[in-house]
Amino acid sequence: MFDLVNKHRKFVQILLALITLPFAFWGVDSYFKDAASTDEVARVGSSKVTLQQLDVAMRERADQIRARQGGSVDAKLFESPEFRQSVLNELVEQRLLLVESERLGIAANDVILRELIAQIPAFQENGQFSPAKYEQVLRAQGMTPSSFEQNLRRDLTRQMLVSGVAATTQISKTQLNQIIDAETQERDIAISQVPASDYLKSVSVEDDAVRQFYEANGRQFQLPEQVRVSYVVLSDPKVVAKESENFSNMVYEQSDTYKDVARALNLKVEESGWISANGQGAPGILANPKVLQAIFNPASLKDRRNSAAIEVAPNVLISVRVTDYQPVTLRPYDSVSGEIRTYLQRKAAVEKATSVGEARLAELQAGKAPSVTWSAVKAVSRLQPNGLSPDAVQKISGVDTSKLPAYTGGQAGTEGYVLFKVSAVRAGGKLPDEKRAQIAAAYQQSVQQADVASLMVALRNQHPVKIAKRPDADAK
Repeated sequence: MFDLVNKHRKFVQILLALITLPFAFWGVDSYFKDAASTDEVARVGSSKVTLQQLDVAMRERADQIRARQGGSVDAKLFESPEFRQSVLNELVEQRLLLVESERLGIAANDVILRELIAQIPAFQENGQFSPAKYEQVLRAQGMTPSSFEQNLRRDLTRQMLVSGVAATTQISKTQLNQIIDAETQERDIAISQVPASDYLKSVSVEDDAVRQFYEANGRQFQLPEQVRVSYVVLSDPKVVAKESENFSNMVYEQSDTYKDVARALNLKVEESGWISANGQGAPGILANPKVLQAIFNPASLKDRRNSAAIEVAPNVLISVRVTDYQPVTLRPYDSVSGEIRTYLQRKAAVEKATSVGEARLAELQAGKAPSVTWSAVKAVSRLQPNGLSPDAVQKISGVDTSKLPAYTGGQAGTEGYVLFKVSAVRAGGKLPDEKRAQIAAAYQQSVQQADVASLMVALRNQHPVKIAKRPDADAK
């Protein structure tokens, strides 16, 4: 039992992180405002994924991304079809693992579940599991012990299946030596740039092309629906203990104003700026998932009445009321035409630089001598990239060096095209045992990930997966 807990220590750490995130919150993403919350978006065997569940997963993923990046994330990321599809794929894979676990009879039992929960510090007092603290933390996140344990059991069951597959992956000493030889091998290279900036002045973009791009990519220029709200917060523990019921009654009974409740309980009526459903622009307490759910509930948007009292943390209550609403809008053409033109010009310049670079590469590989200026020679290996990107190192490492010099090249993002000349190849030095062990662990992890990916492909073939056609986001 404790061996399994130790094996899943990283999983327990992930659970710790989740304690600070919403476990559940409901609402319908802006793409699906007109769809019923029980609509089925996917089915795995007999198990269905609902629109409501997809919405929860999208919001959780958005919160996790914002938490990792300190909140500095473009809100458009969370509104893109690609983001939605990525989250839906994860939900489908989770269901596939559960369906296969049930078929194989794999399940996390109660003993393992209790041990895992007891190890989570958020549920402890003085280093010991506290049932009262357990219920308090879950209640603050809108969960009950039963629902949390059900979710945890499912997560651990999936993890047991994945870990079982990954545990079968082993690499031999011969394989490890071959890998280390490839990682440490050094190649002397020189670089020649074909900058896109050299061609910017020679490319032009017609007005019609700018207009066509705008019309064909309208979603990129959408502003999400936004609201402004009034709200009151009751957060003094002593006042909450005495007046929570009065607070709840007053915001409900006088649903179009906060004047009386503010006067009675000495509260300040706050006004927000524009905020969106994914929390963009929401200060502090308004970014709480429960609050966002209440704000963007269709009834709240329509009726503009005070929400019920929402407990966002122990002894902290809030009520919010939508005061202004702005639906999804398209940024005016004139406000974005300049950035579209710049983008298209840069794109055309990159294409021109790429064409020139590829032509030079073909000549070099054919033994010809085009006019190319090379940089100073430097040594590069997979372990010591010497300032080069992983893609560049991959190209250099993959070029055939049976005849030197050898040449390769590729597009360098929006910068243009880059050529590489490999003039010498030599074996790398011997690595310390610690470094060898690190390489072995990293390689084994990558192979395990490949094995798990193969498992998911096999499960998709074994268990029928149906994805519902996405409703038209613009249909009203």
